[in-house]
Amino acid sequence: MEEPAIAPKSRPTSPGELISGKGVVLVADDDPHNRRLLRMMLLGAGYDVREAADGRAALEACREEVPGLILMDVMMPEMDGYQATRRIKAEMGDHFIPVIFLTALDDEDALLRAIESGGDDFLSKPLNLAILKAKIHAMERLRNLHAGLRNRNEALLRARARQDWEEETAEGLFSRAITRRNRGLDRLQLYRRAAATFSGDVVLSGYTPDGALRVLVGDFTGHGLSAAIGTYPVSETFHTLTQQGVDDQELLHELNHVLHDFLPASMFMGALLATFSADGRRVRLWNGGMPDAWLCNTGQDRVRRVQSRAMPLGILDRLDPDTGARCYELDDGDWLTLVSDGVLEATDIAGTAFGEATVFRHCQASESAGTVFDSIREALDVHCGDQTPADDMTLVTIDCSPAVVTESGRPQSRERRGTLRWSLEASDQRLAEVDLVGAARTQLLEWLPDMGGGHAEALQTVIAELCNNAFEHGVLRLDSGMKATVEGFEQYYRQRSEALRDIRGRIGISLRYRPLDGQNCIRIRVRDSGPGFDHHQVQDALEGRGDRRLWGRGLTLVRQLCAQVRYLGSGNLVEADYRWNTVHDANRRGGKAP
Repeated sequence: MEEPAIAPKSRPTSPGELISGKGVVLVADDDPHNRRLLRMMLLGAGYDVREAADGRAALEACREEVPGLILMDVMMPEMDGYQATRRIKAEMGDHFIPVIFLTALDDEDALLRAIESGGDDFLSKPLNLAILKAKIHAMERLRNLHAGLRNRNEALLRARARQDWEEETAEGLFSRAITRRNRGLDRLQLYRRAAATFSGDVVLSGYTPDGALRVLVGDFTGHGLSAAIGTYPVSETFHTLTQQGVDDQELLHELNHVLHDFLPASMFMGALLATFSADGRRVRLWNGGMPDAWLCNTGQDRVRRVQSRAMPLGILDRLDPDTGARCYELDDGDWLTLVSDGVLEATDIAGTAFGEATVFRHCQASESAGTVFDSIREALDVHCGDQTPADDMTLVTIDCSPAVVTESGRPQSRERRGTLRWSLEASDQRLAEVDLVGAARTQLLEWLPDMGGGHAEALQTVIAELCNNAFEHGVLRLDSGMKATVEGFEQYYRQRSEALRDIRGRIGISLRYRPLDGQNCIRIRVRDSGPGFDHHQVQDALEGRGDRRLWGRGLTLVRQLCAQVRYLGSGNLVEADYRWNTVHDANRRGGKAP
C-alpha cells in the first residue's frame, strides 16, 4: 500500500526556516549516540532538533512537519538513507529541502549514490562542529537561492499565463475582424495550424457581383503577431474591391499598393488568387511567390501545375503589368489544391521536410477535393506528430464544380424594365474633395449588382476620363497642346499646380440606365463650366480624320469602349453611351459586352 504524499497544508509558509542558527533540523541516524551528539551540537548553535531512528521514521517526520534541513545517515534499517532521501525529494516536489549525508564511507561509489538519490552535500564521520555549521550555512544560502528562483519562476509563469490569455483573446478578436466578411468559406476545405498564437497565413473568400467565388490564400514573411499585422488591411481591401466587382488585375495592384505603403521593406506577402467565372466553367489563377498549386482531375488522369510567375505582393512599388495570371477551362471532376510554405517545410523528428513531391503524390492518388484534403491532412499529422510547426501551415482544397464555386440561391438574371437616373454636381474647392467617379461607380453597382464581366471597370474608366478632361480643360482651362514640347509639358503641370490653389468652376455628372433590345444601356453625361472648345476637330481626330493630334490615350480609349461619344453645345457637354448584352457569356465591349 502506497504511503501518502506529504500534505502541502502541513507546510508552514517557510518550512523549517533556517536563518543564522534558527530553524528545524531533522537528524536521521540509527545510532542513539550519534543522534545525541548531533543534538547537543545543534542545540548549542541555536537550532531546533527533531530525531528519526531510521529512514522510514525520517519520511514520516517530514510528513508531519517539513524541516529546514536534514542530516541523513546512510546505513539504517527499514529504509536506508539513499531510499529515504529519494522518497522525501520526490514527495516534496519543487520545494527544496537540503539533505546532508553523514557517512563514514569515503569511496567514490558511495558518494555517487548519495548524489543520485538527491543528496546535496555530505559530511564524513567523526563529525566536526565547525565544518557542520559551515555546511549548514552553505545549504541555507543554496536553499534561499532556490526559493528565490522558484518565486521568480512562479511570477514568470503567472505573467506568461496572463500574456497567453491576452494573446488568445486578442487573436480571437483579430481573426473575427479579418474573416467576418468572408463569404463562401464553408464551401472550401480548410486546414490551418499556426506556429504561434497569431498566424501570418490568411484565407479570404467572397463573391463578385455576378455571383462567382473568389479566393485568396496569403502567406506573410515570418509568423506570429508581426506577420499577422498585415492581414487586416489585406482583408479589408480584398472584400471591398471584390464586392465592387473589380477585376483581378486591379485588385492585385491595389493589394500590392496597400502592402508596399503599409509594411516595412522586409515584409511582404506571397499570394495565390483564384477567381471563378460566373458560370463556374473557368478559373483565373495568379500565383505570386506561393508554392505550386495543383489543378487536378483523376477521371481524366490530369494534374496541372500552377507555378509562381510573379513577385510577392508588397515588394515592388508597382506590379509588373504582365503578372502571369492564367485562365483555365474547368471540366466536371476538377479540383484545386493550395498550400502555404509551412506545409512543404514541415519536418518530422528526423528533420525531413514534407516536401512538394508528397503533395503531388497525394494529388495524383486522390479522386476528389475531399479525399485529397483528408489524405494530405492525415499525412501531415503523422509527419509532424506533436511538434509545434516552425512556420504557419495552410491547406485548402476547392471542388471546382459550378454548384460549389458560384453563389447558390442567387436570383437569376432577369429582363430589366424601366429607366433609372442619377446626377451629382460639385463646384469650386469641393471639386478637390468630392469623388465624382467613386460616387458614380457606387450608384451603378447599386443599380446593377450582378453587372460582372469587367463592365464595372470599363464604365469606371470611361467616367474617370471624361471627368478628368472636364476638370483639367474645362475648370482649370489648361491647353493640352502645351504638351507638344518638353518645356510646354513642364509649363502645363506648373500651371496645373497653380490653378489647384484656387479652383473656380463646376462639374456635373449624370447617369441614365435603360434596357434596349436585349442590351443594358448606360448614358454618361459630363458638363463643365468652361468655355468649351472646337469639338468638331476632336471628333474628326477620334474618327481618324484631319491632322489634329490627341494627347494621351484617354479619349481614344473612351471611344473604343463606348458605342457612341458626342460633344454638344460649345464642347463643355459630352455624352457617352456604353452598352452590353444581357447574356453573361457575351464577349463584346462598347456596344458589345466585354
